[in-house]
Amino acid sequence: MNQLFQGIVALFLLACQATGLSYAELNILVYCALVPLSWILLVVWRDKRFWPVLLAQLLVFLFLLRHFRLGAAGQHFYNYNITVLEKMGRTTGLGYVAVSLLMGVLIPVISLALLLGAPRRWAAGLYLVFVAALVAYFLLGQSYTAMAAPGL
Repeated sequence: MNQLFQGIVALFLLACQATGLSYAELNILVYCALVPLSWILLVVWRDKRFWPVLLAQLLVFLFLLRHFRLGAAGQHFYNYNITVLEKMGRTTGLGYVAVSLLMGVLIPVISLALLLGAPRRWAAGLYLVFVAALVAYFLLGQSYTAMAAPGL
């Protein structure tokens, strides 16, 4: 498990060197933009009626990629997410690495598999559920970090 985690970190670091993004910026870009973009790509692949949603999401992604440097706010958001993962790791007894792999690899892969395997008529609804779950993770994480272990 640690080898997989370290391999992913190494790939992210290579991507940082290639793009000039910080590790925090790349991490946020992947999990807040590329993962949801992959979801809508699958929805559109399965049902062409949703291409305007894909186009809108692509335009937002390209705008952010070109004009937005996350800076201190991005670093704070990244640190907050690390804190959430650390606390979830301690609370569940799984540890940071396992929770990171679960949240950052397994859940996105399962989401893609569900979008591929579910009946076509469910794809758009699943996409909305996944986006809502991602937003809820970020919003509820604030409460969780405040309650789970004050002072961290």
